Amino acid sequence: MYLNRMVDDWSRGKVVDVFCNINMDDCIFGKQLLLHIKSLAISQQKQLASSYDTDNSTPLIQCCFIGNIDLVKWCLHHYTNNVNHSRDSDGESPLCIACQEGHTEVVQMLINNKADINKCDDDEVSPMYFACWNGHTEVVQMLINNKADINKCDDKEISPLYIACQEGHTEVVQMLIKNQADVYKCNDEEVSPLYIACHEGHTEVVQMLINNKANINKCRDTGASPLYITCQKGHTEVVQMLINNKADINKCRYTGESPLYIACWKGHTEVVQMLINNKADINKCRDIGESPLYMACWKGHTEVVQMLINNKADIKKCRDTGESPLYIACYKGHTEIVQMLINNKADINKCRDTGESPLYMACWKGHTEVVQMLTNNQADINKCRDTGESPLYIACWKGNTEVVQILINNKADINKCRDTGESPLYIACLKDILK
Repeated sequence: MYLNRMVDDWSRGKVVDVFCNINMDDCIFGKQLLLHIKSLAISQQKQLASSYDTDNSTPLIQCCFIGNIDLVKWCLHHYTNNVNHSRDSDGESPLCIACQEGHTEVVQMLINNKADINKCDDDEVSPMYFACWNGHTEVVQMLINNKADINKCDDKEISPLYIACQEGHTEVVQMLIKNQADVYKCNDEEVSPLYIACHEGHTEVVQMLINNKANINKCRDTGASPLYITCQKGHTEVVQMLINNKADINKCRYTGESPLYIACWKGHTEVVQMLINNKADINKCRDIGESPLYMACWKGHTEVVQMLINNKADIKKCRDTGESPLYIACYKGHTEIVQMLINNKADINKCRDTGESPLYMACWKGHTEVVQMLTNNQADINKCRDTGESPLYIACWKGNTEVVQILINNKADINKCRDTGESPLYIACLKDILK
C-alpha cells in the first residue's frame, strides 16, 4: 500500500518528495521499491523514469544524489530524456551531482552512458571542480582518464586546482599537477592556488606548489603576497617554507603594509621573530606612516613590542598625523608597553598634529595607572592641545575623578582655560548639570 502511494506521488511529479523520503536511507526499502517498480508495465516504468518535478529534477538526478546504483541503472535503462538534463534551480546535471557526492560507480555509469563530462552548472562549476572541491580522489582520476577539462574554471575564475588547494586535498592537488593543471591560474581577484593554500595553512600543498614552480611572489589584487597572507594568519611553518624559497620578505600591499607589519598587528610572535631573523625592514611603514612598532603598541602585543625594541625599531617614528608609539599605547591604556617605551627613551611629550600629548590622551581615556606613570616620568602636566584644553580640563570633562586628583597632586594649573574661556571647574560643573 505504502509503495503504491509513493508511486502515485511520483507519477504526479513529486519526484524530490519520493527520493528524499527518509525510508530511502534503508537499502532494503530501496530494493523493495525497485522490485515494485519493475513489476509495473514497461510503459509506466518509462513514464516514471522520464518524469520531473516543478524544478525539472528527474528521478535520475535524485538517484545520483543518493547514490543508489540499482536505481540509477534502472533510470538509465528506462530514461527517454537526455542524460545531461539539468534541474532548474542550479543547472546541475546528474554527473555534476554524482561527482559532488563522490559516488564513484555512479559516475562511471553516467560516463559510460555518454554524460557530458564538462557540462557545468549555472555558476560554471564543472563535474571536475565538484570532485576536486570535495576531495573525491577516485572520481577525479576517473574524470581525468576520460579527458575532462582539468583547467575549467567557474564564473569567478576559480579552477579545480585552486579549489583543491583551498580545501587542502593534498592527493587531489598532486593528481592535478601531474596532469598539467595550470599552477599559475588565478581567480578573478588575482588569487593564485599558492596564495589560497598559504591562506589556509596547508603546508604539504604549499610545498607541492613550490616544487612545481608556482610563483612565490604572485600578489592578489590588493597587492598582498602569499608571504603576507601567511604572516597575517600566523602559519609559522608555511612562513618558514616561503622564506626558505626566497619569498620577498618586504613585499608590501598597495597600501604599504609589509609582512612584518601585519604579523606585529596580529601578535604572531614566532612569525615576527622569523621575519626579523631574515632581515625584514623593521621600520617599514604603511602609507599613513604606521610602523610595525606602532601597530604592536596599538594592539597591546607586549612581547612583540619588546622584540622590536631589542632589534632597534625606531621608537620615535610617528604616523603622518603625528601619533607616536607611546601616544597610542597611552591612548589604549597598555601599561606595560608604556613603561617599556619610557624605559627606552620615548619622547614623553611628543604630541600629535592637533596638539594632544600622551598624557592628555591617557587623561581623556581615564587610564589612571598610565597617568601616574607619565607624571612620575616628568610628563608636561600643563601641555595643552591646539584649542587650549589641558590634561586637567579633559579629565574634568570626562569626570575621571582619580585622574583629576593625580593631576592636582602634581601641580596641574587648576585654572588653565581653553581658548574659548572655559575652565576645568566650568566644564566639570557643566557636565554635572547635563547629567
